[in-house]
Amino acid sequence: MIVRRLLIAGGAACVLVVSGAGHAQTPIMSPPVTAAFPPAIPSPGAEAYPGVIGLDIDATDIERRIIAIRQTIPVSGSGPLTLLYPQWLPGHHAPRGAIDKLAGLSFTAGGKTLDWRRDPVNVYAFHIDVPEGAKTVEFKGQYLSPTARAQGRIEVTSAMANLQWNSMVLYPAGYPAGGIKVKLSLRLPKGWSYASALTPQSGTAGAGAVSFAETDLATLVDSPMFAGAHFMRYDLDPGSERPVHLNVVADSADLIEPTDEQIKVHRNLIDQADKLFGARHFAHYDFLLALSDELGGIGLEHHQSSENGPGAKYFTDQKNVPGDWDLLPHEYVHSWNGKFRRGADLYTDNYDVPMRNSLLWVYEGMTQYWGQVLAARSGMWSRETALDALALTAAAYDNRIGRTWRP
Repeated sequence: MIVRRLLIAGGAACVLVVSGAGHAQTPIMSPPVTAAFPPAIPSPGAEAYPGVIGLDIDATDIERRIIAIRQTIPVSGSGPLTLLYPQWLPGHHAPRGAIDKLAGLSFTAGGKTLDWRRDPVNVYAFHIDVPEGAKTVEFKGQYLSPTARAQGRIEVTSAMANLQWNSMVLYPAGYPAGGIKVKLSLRLPKGWSYASALTPQSGTAGAGAVSFAETDLATLVDSPMFAGAHFMRYDLDPGSERPVHLNVVADSADLIEPTDEQIKVHRNLIDQADKLFGARHFAHYDFLLALSDELGGIGLEHHQSSENGPGAKYFTDQKNVPGDWDLLPHEYVHSWNGKFRRGADLYTDNYDVPMRNSLLWVYEGMTQYWGQVLAARSGMWSRETALDALALTAAAYDNRIGRTWRP
């Protein structure tokens, strides 16, 4: 016989179990049962996706910082369709796709609303069933850009926006990103200008709408945009067959008026990089430079462009030059080291295949070294600043305790 008594002492309660037989009964538990996993998401193959996906982005709601997304996805036949949101992002070296900011998802075909299911294992995957006779699936959603730094990096302000297409697109599973064709159209606030490595096809940003030439998903994701009300563009190699431009957006117009000497050292950067690499492995290149105390800082490389956010006083506060002016050289080197040539385990066929980082020390370490060399050789840094930077790196490793037992 088992007797249970409730003891209350000092405000604490406990249960006392006493066995008349002299020992407690052992509870009998059934063994755990593992639930079956759902079918695996198809891995990207070599076959291209049939048709061209239409992607329409409305970035005019800058007050609420909400970006509206509409996609038209061609389909051939009925049955299951899995759409993926980019997870493993190039340049981030980690699964940092902003799935928490994707909202308001709805899917339709022929005007009929379709049920959708989020994959219980891969939360970046969404499943729908395409009905008989459907030619396209329409997707509508929203990207909720952060409104406070606690929510993430600020990407939209009252004066500018940094649009990264990987945050605003779903794509079909089972296909390589380079084999998925996309046609982008975009609406911006009237009066804004923009810069991107994408090729415009019709319309103007100043009038509020622009469309771009058809491209593949890999190129689209690798070609983000800076847009804003205060914009200037500087040609860093006039007359070149493979032009390089410095595109500047800023909080106010007075921040985008560099001196002739400042433009000269940026042109020197292009010349010195030509001497270092011997060729330009791109058709054109656009530095995207945001001079802002409101937009979140960034330094992110792409093959034909780079996103750079060193702060508002890049041109106007000479005391900050050493700390800021090696950013563009670093990202420019990445066009060769990391984009034109990428570590084998850092390359993936789409954005939901995990990247591996065993060669990250080459991808970032060598880029940092050559970026500092170019900063010095172009005049963006003084010789003394460059030597101090190298000395600082050496001193850091000399005094890193872990290196006493492991290199």
